Amino acid sequence: MLQFTFSLRELTKGVLELWPIAFPIFISQAIDVAMVFCDRYFLAKLSKEDLAATLSGGLSLYVFGTLIVGTLGQIIALVGQYRGAKQIENSIRIVHQGFFLSLVLGLLFVLLSKKIAPVLFAFFNHDPLLLERESAYFSILSFSILLMSFRMSFASFFIGIGNSKIVTWSASGALFCNIPLTYLLVFGKFGFPKMGIEGAALATVISGLIPNLVLCTVFYSKKYRTEYRTGIIPRFEFPLFWKLLRYGLPAGIEGMINVMGFMFFTMVMYSYSSEIAAATTIVLNWDMVCFIPLLGISQAVSGQIGKYLGEQNKRKAMQIAYSALIMGWVYASMITLTYLSANEYLVRIFASEHVSGKESAVYSYAKSMLLISCLYFLFDSTYNILSGILKGAGDTVWVMLTSNCLMWTTASLVYFGKNHFQLSPLVSWWALTAMVFSLGLSFMIRFLGKKWLSLLMIEPQDNID
Repeated sequence: MLQFTFSLRELTKGVLELWPIAFPIFISQAIDVAMVFCDRYFLAKLSKEDLAATLSGGLSLYVFGTLIVGTLGQIIALVGQYRGAKQIENSIRIVHQGFFLSLVLGLLFVLLSKKIAPVLFAFFNHDPLLLERESAYFSILSFSILLMSFRMSFASFFIGIGNSKIVTWSASGALFCNIPLTYLLVFGKFGFPKMGIEGAALATVISGLIPNLVLCTVFYSKKYRTEYRTGIIPRFEFPLFWKLLRYGLPAGIEGMINVMGFMFFTMVMYSYSSEIAAATTIVLNWDMVCFIPLLGISQAVSGQIGKYLGEQNKRKAMQIAYSALIMGWVYASMITLTYLSANEYLVRIFASEHVSGKESAVYSYAKSMLLISCLYFLFDSTYNILSGILKGAGDTVWVMLTSNCLMWTTASLVYFGKNHFQLSPLVSWWALTAMVFSLGLSFMIRFLGKKWLSLLMIEPQDNID
């Protein structure tokens, strides 16, 4: 069994190595959230149907896009391993395979989503006016899947080489384009046609071109053509394409199935009552906002783990892994203290301080659920960061099976418990907490077993020439 010990100085050095990579990723993801917020803010001025359509349409896009984006995200670790193994051309060729996958699966998902989404909207018996708005919004928004795919291929390369600042700059360009364009197209200002919800969707698609243009320009700039040979002609290479599918597809499936399972769990919570639905929304709003930095750490450590395993430097890989965990645990402790100390304030932002009658149930349940969340955030950070570490090594099948099984087992138990045994909402929330505990512990056991240190997605002389 491999044994490693690290000084505080070494772990601090690892944190300082990860921070410049993780922070820009966090900012770029926050920018994407801000774009969604602005769309909903503008459309809320039109009607409640337009506002609701952005939520259902956006969730549908997220479900359809998660599979391909999760698959392409594995380019981060593959680029890292090729970079560590000094196989620079293969690190570019794997990005090229991402382009081909984006073109094929991106177009396929656009076509499938345009057919399936309206059927799903109709299945849930939505009001005719809402159904009309949803279909109009999603018919345009679905093209974002293709742009999202190419963007992820480029972004994964830059994260994999540790230069995530480019990803942030590209996302900033989309934000600065999206806000004014959405305003102009939704309300028809300054001579632009008044398109309403379709204008918001069109603005999102047009803005999605900006990150791709920025990333593509930098990717093919003189600096990267010289240092990474990005100017080599893209060509389909089945061994590399299969490698991306072999390790990336489980990651994509994991993300998609987990999103579907979490949506299922949320719908069960919503089925208790409108008060419980409101309380659940309040808590999940805070959880999702607080969750974004963990994604940045997870993606950053995935690329660095890939790099050091590619170099055959297991000690350095373990050092950077522990440094990432420390970052996550410190952040989780800060969020936990905030949830504990500002519990009532966080709830009051969404629920009036002077609540009475039915609204008092919203306030009471939201407070209790937010307090329970304090118990699982540390385990949630552990799970998400260890997920990035294991994916960086290529342990994607185990990650997929473990997380998907635990997610859907919990969601199913909550559904049957609520409908057949009349479990209370707080018991269901405790079940979610138990699931996160289980994820954190199972991933920690896998990590401490150190099997991942012996995994490698590439061969030492992995040549495709």
